[in-house]
Amino acid sequence: MVYALQAPLVASLLLALGAPAVARRCPPRAATVVLAACAVGCALTTALVLLLHLVVLVAQLPAVAARAAYDAGRLAHHVPVPQQASLVAVAVLLAGALRAAALHRRRALALRAADDLCARLGGRVGGVVVVDDGAEAFALPSRGGRVVVSRALLEALPGEEQAALLAHERAHLHDHHDLLRAATAWSAALDPLLAGLPAAVRYASERWADEAAAAALGGDRPLVARAVARAGLVRTALEGRAAWGSVALAGGEGDVVRRVRALLARRPSSGRPLLAAGALCLALLVAAGGHAVEDTAEVLQHVRSGGQEAEGLASVHLVHQAGHRALEELTP
Repeated sequence: MVYALQAPLVASLLLALGAPAVARRCPPRAATVVLAACAVGCALTTALVLLLHLVVLVAQLPAVAARAAYDAGRLAHHVPVPQQASLVAVAVLLAGALRAAALHRRRALALRAADDLCARLGGRVGGVVVVDDGAEAFALPSRGGRVVVSRALLEALPGEEQAALLAHERAHLHDHHDLLRAATAWSAALDPLLAGLPAAVRYASERWADEAAAAALGGDRPLVARAVARAGLVRTALEGRAAWGSVALAGGEGDVVRRVRALLARRPSSGRPLLAAGALCLALLVAAGGHAVEDTAEVLQHVRSGGQEAEGLASVHLVHQAGHRALEELTP
């Protein structure tokens, strides 16, 4: 049981430590998908484990034990986790819930502001809207999506680089990078060990859009590199952007120098090994979550039955068996 409870926490820590390297060195599309998916898997499994700590703490309360007719002391004896550790786990769970609620409020306000901006700008869904403020280009996912570019930035770029920049922003909308970023942000809110994941996914998604833009322009990666570099040099903040900035996807953001170097280097591979590793990680998390639920249910049933063998636990085996089936498919 102890190993099943610790596995999601260890996975979150390893993911947080390795995410920057994965985002920089692996194929950007695979890196974005794998990091976002593993972040969600780690966050959900960690939240499940923390919730199990809360269940065990509540089950040890004398009033709960008396009502359910079992010995609270016997339950404490069979639980291999110190009560102090469970209290810390519950505190982390509550803090994560508060962070998630705050994120929900901020994102709702940002989306509302983005909707208002799109309504004022007009233009067709997925189209390009030219504005007079600032020197920037970005994609807004609200109201079907818009690419917003300033007149000053367009005038600073040659025609081919304008096309590269707009292709980059369209790639953000087409590949739904906002959803992957949002999923990672929610995961980091629930699991504090994943605090560095949103930055890694943001960089990987920018690289993904860079490569998608190059593919749309016939594979001209140096052209996209020049557009990214020039846009990064002339980029300025738009007035009032703070209200909706968290849902905007701007091509001039992120580590521009590293992105340009990546575009001028060798073309990235398909990323299939990374996708397989991500699937294996998710399968291990599912198996660990299933083990944790199963072991906790068995301990509670054992105590309630007065030491008799637990029966009727078929439902808690489902997640456990699903994880093992996935592992059997992924490992030779």
